[in-house]
Amino acid sequence: MDKFLCTIAGLALGFLCNSVPARAIPPPQVSAVSPLPHIINAEAGSAIEVSFSGAIDPQSVNNGTFSVFGRWSGATPGTFSFENNNTRVLFTPSRSFFAGEYITVSLSRGIADSSGQPMAAGYAWSFWIAASPGSMALLQTGQISVRRPGEGWIQTYGAYAGDLNGDGFSDFTVPNERSNDVRVFLNDGSGGYGDFTVHPLPNANRPSTNEGADFNGDGFMDFAVGSTANNRMNVLLGDGEGGFSASTSYVADTGVRGLSVLDLEGDGDADIVTANRTGNNLSLFLNNGDGSFAPAINIEAGGNQESACAAADANSDGILDLFVGCYASDDVILLLGDGNGGFVFSDAVGGGDNPWMVVAGDVDGDGHVDVAVANAGGNNAAVIRGDGNGNLLPAVTYPSGASFPLSIDLGDLDGDGDLDMILSNYGNNTPGSGKWRVYENDGSGNFINPQDYPASTAASCAVFHDRNHDGFMDITGIDEIEDVLVLFQNTATPIAVYPEPVIENYRLRQNYPNPFNPATFIGYQLSAPCNVEVTIHNTLGQKVKTLVSAPQAAGVYTVQWNGRDGEGNPVASGIYIYRMEARPLSSLPAEAFSQSRKMVLLR
Repeated sequence: MDKFLCTIAGLALGFLCNSVPARAIPPPQVSAVSPLPHIINAEAGSAIEVSFSGAIDPQSVNNGTFSVFGRWSGATPGTFSFENNNTRVLFTPSRSFFAGEYITVSLSRGIADSSGQPMAAGYAWSFWIAASPGSMALLQTGQISVRRPGEGWIQTYGAYAGDLNGDGFSDFTVPNERSNDVRVFLNDGSGGYGDFTVHPLPNANRPSTNEGADFNGDGFMDFAVGSTANNRMNVLLGDGEGGFSASTSYVADTGVRGLSVLDLEGDGDADIVTANRTGNNLSLFLNNGDGSFAPAINIEAGGNQESACAAADANSDGILDLFVGCYASDDVILLLGDGNGGFVFSDAVGGGDNPWMVVAGDVDGDGHVDVAVANAGGNNAAVIRGDGNGNLLPAVTYPSGASFPLSIDLGDLDGDGDLDMILSNYGNNTPGSGKWRVYENDGSGNFINPQDYPASTAASCAVFHDRNHDGFMDITGIDEIEDVLVLFQNTATPIAVYPEPVIENYRLRQNYPNPFNPATFIGYQLSAPCNVEVTIHNTLGQKVKTLVSAPQAAGVYTVQWNGRDGEGNPVASGIYIYRMEARPLSSLPAEAFSQSRKMVLLR
């Protein structure tokens, strides 16, 4: 009997063991990236690193599955290497990025592990390249007409500063609403532009909203533009020499006012989303892989008169999401990408009166993307912060300085490691009524010290870019009534614009570059004479080095840390805290100021 029971038990145990399925190996996942998402001051020659949860197949990594795109410099060539038993991929660019530009890294589902199992979804993140420390003051250096000799009003509206011929300089591509074409100005290598070429847009009607990308994967800059007065979206494929092939027209819905480029389904191709004000929806264009697009899929965002859109990762999952500005319902809606070509509603907040354009970026340095809005009806800009989990905080508004703001852009104009802001105000269509307003970021996402630059008539749009390739951020604006490009150059030397006192508060700036190796700069400002200490600490609170310990007058200062301790020894990679304490020298009672920030050293 005992033998019988043992036999039965053994058979049962064997059955159970044979019935348990083998543990499934999860698909490869991204576990860490560098540069970090949303940082503002990555080095121009930054290598890009991606760590995976397990070993990946090096044969699955190529420029199609691991793409790096600079908004102005374009598709980035480079080489791949593999470390840590193929769990880490290192991409080394073969050319430097442009100062101050926005970089997007996209990984497709085509990346597979050593067994051939692909990623479950694509993965993407963005960051900004550091600009040289410059000035918030701009000098207008010229105007360039967009008209042919003897030509009448063409209504130039929209701007793209991508490098079309691969010479390392920022060119300028502008749509024109009345002539229904795109005109291309090639940079002369010193920040100027000569004659232009004209590219007609078949079926277009008042084209304006636009963006560049490499749609067909040939490494050349392409261009997409939407028409505000009908339902057309045109795509022009670049030839790599500064020109475009004939335009292809696609049907969206009516009133295309906003346009964004992102990989919707993680297949490695750049797709397009348009915001259609009259159609009251969004159109999704999926790339066929060769730069042509499938018929549009129209979806509802949940607002009224969708007019603007901007793509960024708002919930930190590596899938790009979409901020949508709704003109009639006065709100900004956040749609989360599902990685399969669709979106789900996440949050909505009041953005102000008649949102006309939106732009995304981390304005407060907390590692989460935020959104800035040009409110045409409210004559202001709204800044809406994100919490990194797909939620939006209430809007904070800033006066635009004139009427009818149509355009907004973010960029680190003064090179201090945070995003500044420019608004373009159309005005009332009379001479001198339009102006550009530039706001300085105080390092915490608050915008201060507005400076105005008048247009001849209508300041309609502007972009931050390093036009003359000197490392400092410049601005190029457009006056759509005069049909001119307006060139503003960074003076790179601060110019007093307001009466003394110029320095109104204490401030510790974010270091630049960050992450860094081997050295970084730390900026700070004092509103009064103080005893100042600037110190470096590790994450345990232990002091590593004292950089400054001295009385200093009111002013702006910069100090360098070379990544060494007080004994001159190199410190290890990791997170460090830098701290400023300022105690006023005045005999009157005054409260001491102190502030700390984080930085990352990568050996």
